[in-house]
Amino acid sequence: MRQKTKLFLSNVISIFLIFAMTPLTWANGPANVYKVTLTKFELFNGTSWVTIFEGSSTTIDIASASAGQAAGSFVSGATVPDGTYTRSRVTPSASFTIKGSDGTNFTTATIGPGGGCTPTPTASLEAQCTVSVPGGVTPDTATFTTPITMTKGVASHKVRVSFDVSTAIQTVSGEMFPAVPTVTVTVIAF
Repeated sequence: MRQKTKLFLSNVISIFLIFAMTPLTWANGPANVYKVTLTKFELFNGTSWVTIFEGSSTTIDIASASAGQAAGSFVSGATVPDGTYTRSRVTPSASFTIKGSDGTNFTTATIGPGGGCTPTPTASLEAQCTVSVPGGVTPDTATFTTPITMTKGVASHKVRVSFDVSTAIQTVSGEMFPAVPTVTVTVIAF
């Protein structure tokens, strides 16, 4: 198993990239590139969802070593109202750019009739491919292990996020799509 990067975010924001994907998978393998754009980020204050960011973030490559900086900066300058937050909800765009292998075949830049990357068994032909997930992507809600309190703009905790993309390329019906990365979140008191 190859863990591409450990990420450390000092913001109250945790980035969860869990996507609803088609379950018919032939094989899964590592991603060398896994780019996503976030369209909405919300926190739950026990009563309602508070929108922290809505629009189109910069593209974040969660397979790169600098993903933590990019993930942390996409909400820089955003105001998080005082309160206690127990959950987050992230909505990614349905468009992803991927490059990698399902363990046997490699992505090419060519899009197949089902909207995924066409595979090649030749590693030297591996290329980035931009796909749209059929049916869109469902927002994911995650619960913090420890509630995070904002007081006068200062967070009570830091959030450490680790993305493992070692099985983030999948083959579905003969075409290659992004699979769900493994996301590990740890809440750390200051």
